[in-house]
Amino acid sequence: MRNSFMGKKERMKFELFKSIVFSKNGLSFSELLQKYDFTKSTLSRYINDLAKEVEESFDEKVHLVQNSQTGTYQIQTAESYSVGYLIDYIHLFYVEKSGIFFILDRLLRNHYTTIEAMALDLHMSSSSVYKQLRVLKEMLVPFGGKISFDQHSSPLIGNEIGIRLFSFYSYWSVFKSTEYGNNNYPESWWEVEEIEGYFDHTTSLSESQRAKLRFIQLITLKRVLWQKNYVEISEEFMSDIAYFDTKDAELLPLLKQRLTNELYKKERALLLYATRGLIYNLDSQETKKKIVQDYQQSSLEIAAYTTRLMAEVQQEFDIEYTEEGYIDFYFYLLILLIYIKHINIDISGYYKNGLSFHSMIDYDESNVEVFRKITRIIEQQVFYSKINKKSLKGVMSILSLTIYSGIYLSKKAGSMSICVIFNNNLILADGIKKVILDVYNKDRIKFTNDVLIADLVISDSYEAVNPQTEHFYFDEQLNPKQWGKMIDTINKIFYKTIF
Repeated sequence: MRNSFMGKKERMKFELFKSIVFSKNGLSFSELLQKYDFTKSTLSRYINDLAKEVEESFDEKVHLVQNSQTGTYQIQTAESYSVGYLIDYIHLFYVEKSGIFFILDRLLRNHYTTIEAMALDLHMSSSSVYKQLRVLKEMLVPFGGKISFDQHSSPLIGNEIGIRLFSFYSYWSVFKSTEYGNNNYPESWWEVEEIEGYFDHTTSLSESQRAKLRFIQLITLKRVLWQKNYVEISEEFMSDIAYFDTKDAELLPLLKQRLTNELYKKERALLLYATRGLIYNLDSQETKKKIVQDYQQSSLEIAAYTTRLMAEVQQEFDIEYTEEGYIDFYFYLLILLIYIKHINIDISGYYKNGLSFHSMIDYDESNVEVFRKITRIIEQQVFYSKINKKSLKGVMSILSLTIYSGIYLSKKAGSMSICVIFNNNLILADGIKKVILDVYNKDRIKFTNDVLIADLVISDSYEAVNPQTEHFYFDEQLNPKQWGKMIDTINKIFYKTIF
């Protein structure tokens, strides 16, 4: 993650923490050395620092310990914490420790007319503040933003949509659904019931979805009401996002009361489009279907782009869209193509694990060819020439992965044939079959009695099978681990059929 708001040391200790948290049995000193290519003295220093800082971050309820028997480093907790909780809070700890985000947060909360005034207020040296501001300036460049100390302007000036995106991704990447103090803002700005009520899934929003809504609302109200910064949206942009407004319900009355009708319409239109692009699953399938149909029935150029691209993907990869798969693919592709046409900012620096599916697929020659074909299709599209060269790499990555996902959504699920033979306990063979059908979709499992045509043979005895056939030797029916290993074997075969 390029824009992590961490210094180099903090980032390395954060990576060490994640590796140890995710390891089932802990990691040894030598394993960590091999993984991160540190010197022994550097790794020892980082581990010692990490042990102290983990305790500090979690008020001594979480510890980094070394197992006395195995020598491996493990995370020990006094309470039952999820992995996500541990990672998000230690991430927040290191971000606040590094100081870069601290400077940004204060810059957005307050207005300073000079660097010296800011340094005095923060009890820092001017040189330290200047150094951190230089990093922030570089982070703002892709978003078309600049830092200003002009008393007649807001702290961040430039491309208004870019500045709002930068603010959103900055705050979300740091806090996620952890707590963020609201002491500097009116309490009503944090109440999202009104904006929640507009969307279909208000009763089932998760903490992370609600946190994103809060940040979007807070940033919008702050930029508009306090700093008088309004979005500039062309008539064409307004037309391209018009069908995302699906209800007459009132939205952010604070804005409607204070803005002219024209300014309010622009803020509302952008908000309803942007929330769909930033927050997953706000709409029901029926609403998404209505939005897609409205675009398809329109004469908008962006709708034609989307339809044409989907048709070419379908032809190239010989896929059959289901109704639901088509709607979902069209909906997300449309959002992205509007973004490319009108906003076109590279946000890839805010993806923690990079814009890649390589970690979840066996990235072999066939996958390389798929992405080559996707790239060729994109380069042939009319809108390709409109992608700014500065944002090309990140935007292309997001678009390629969106298309890859659309192909996968429309891909027919594979099936596998399983032969079960149990000699020691005849009825157990049927019991194994029932367990498998209880776990997996019945359409994906085909049972056979012929070991020579099966993808997997499950047996308590040796069987002569084809070289390409998996054979799971099941001879401990009373051992729960044996059943788990059987499911793992089936999962691995399914994994290969999917990717």
